[in-house]
Amino acid sequence: MAQSWWTYALTEFERHLRAQNRRPLTIHGYIRDMEQLRAWMLGQHRGDEVPGTADLRHWLAELQEAGATGATLARKRSAAQQFFDFVAMLRVVPRAPTEGLELPSHEYVLPKTLSRQQVAALLAATAGNPRDHALFQVLLGCALRVSEVCALARTQIDAPNRLLYVAGRVVPIPPETMAALDAWLARHDGLIVFPIKQRMVRVLCEKYRLIAGIPEPVTPSLLRHTSAVWQLVDGADPETLKIQLGHDRDDVMLHYIDRARQLGENELRVWQQESLF
Repeated sequence: MAQSWWTYALTEFERHLRAQNRRPLTIHGYIRDMEQLRAWMLGQHRGDEVPGTADLRHWLAELQEAGATGATLARKRSAAQQFFDFVAMLRVVPRAPTEGLELPSHEYVLPKTLSRQQVAALLAATAGNPRDHALFQVLLGCALRVSEVCALARTQIDAPNRLLYVAGRVVPIPPETMAALDAWLARHDGLIVFPIKQRMVRVLCEKYRLIAGIPEPVTPSLLRHTSAVWQLVDGADPETLKIQLGHDRDDVMLHYIDRARQLGENELRVWQQESLF
């Protein structure tokens, strides 16, 4: 098979992903991963061959030995799976070599996400305490890290424009979050908005989880994941959200996008079922 099959296959795969309305970040990540696999095959002096299952195992094993995380390995395997399934369907390759490929030993698990109902219950549970209500509104509305919330100063809040300036990035403040912040700051005159330790935020997460009747553990990280995923479900641009979150890893955003797609499809399915009655 001519070496040019890679160029044709990658071009058609990118068109396929775009036709599926996949997010730009997803498309970029998958194409980049397959270009890396192509470069690896060239490095093996076998650039004109179709990788076999053993080749993919070797490629992933080398990445793992080089320090690739479980999330990175899982994403690259997923990219290879979708790429080779597609090119096998086009008969560019005789069969997908990923059919017999085992999962990476540390397969990345999509971040858990609170449901919209659980988010509402959690915020309702904090409603009697202005500080805690504002704190949870910021965690869920702005997707800040717990360290950033505990260090947040009044000078970082641009109330007229509903913006936060955190660690060199600009984060929009939803209207309901701004209202909760205003209510708290009207009572609190300190420079630090939430003068509590990170450990206490985790304690509060457990306290209000129990009040809200949420069975799973709730942590500041879970609230950040939840905020990011539901913003994507509601139409946030992944590239913009990545900057707002301060993420420097594409693989994490790709998993957020996958999780958001799942939740969006579930919501649509429920809406369609309810509309029948």
